[in-house]
Amino acid sequence: MRLISPPHARQIRALPHLSQGNYPSLDIDGTIDFMTRRYVTPMAQRYDLSEVTLADGAAGYGWLSVAFLLRGGRDAILIDPDAERLENAEEICHILGVANRCRFVNRTLQDTGLDNDSVDIFASIETLEHVGRPNIRNCLGEIARISKGLVILTTPNRLFPVVAHDTRLPFAHWLPRPLRRLYAWPFGRLSEEYGNRFLAPWDLQPLARKFEPDSRIATFRTLDELKRFYPHYLPYGSDPAHRFRQRPNPLLWRYQTIIATLLSTRSYWLAPNLASVWVRRETA
Repeated sequence: MRLISPPHARQIRALPHLSQGNYPSLDIDGTIDFMTRRYVTPMAQRYDLSEVTLADGAAGYGWLSVAFLLRGGRDAILIDPDAERLENAEEICHILGVANRCRFVNRTLQDTGLDNDSVDIFASIETLEHVGRPNIRNCLGEIARISKGLVILTTPNRLFPVVAHDTRLPFAHWLPRPLRRLYAWPFGRLSEEYGNRFLAPWDLQPLARKFEPDSRIATFRTLDELKRFYPHYLPYGSDPAHRFRQRPNPLLWRYQTIIATLLSTRSYWLAPNLASVWVRRETA
């Protein structure tokens, strides 16, 4: 079932910002389906979406907010420091008829300008690794300050030997940046060494004062939910041929089963990604 019409998809792809790089080949229906099933469905398990506000930081082109609004979300606040990207997100929202339920905020994640407890849900998807080590604590404090109910985040786990960012070379992200570049050079991946600063589980402490984890594996409550997430389209990566995921990697699936069984809602500590859903503590 298509989520958006082919004419709307063509209008979106024609936007100048999206007609460059990897974006012309992006399956927009698949992208919105991914955002819906991976992030919006966990929100809907905990809230009536028609009654809640989502803050999406950093929103990028707004795919998560669009998925939330098309699923019946009340309204969304799209936060991004890139003014041109945010303008494209606003245009996409106009094309899809949801802009009247959006607010666009051109600010950084560590300084959103939003009020305390002003949104029901705050989502930070593959963002915190890009903000720089000095800003990580402030960003998480800002997220915790603004959300009054739920936080969904994903970001690579620095403890895991291989991360799906930058050079993707084993242990590269554990090295100082000059050594990362030296390591990447003989493998022909020097141009992919962006110097991202990846988080460890204990970096989430500013969030943990107000919220507690409520997902058992990634953003899902059960292993069965994660298994039903397949097959899916993955809207990341430079090779479109590798974006459709038919089934879980068998070795990774066994590993996820073990950590979910042993650690339950703390499985993110040993997962490749710190992906998790957090709910407000009753005593907060």
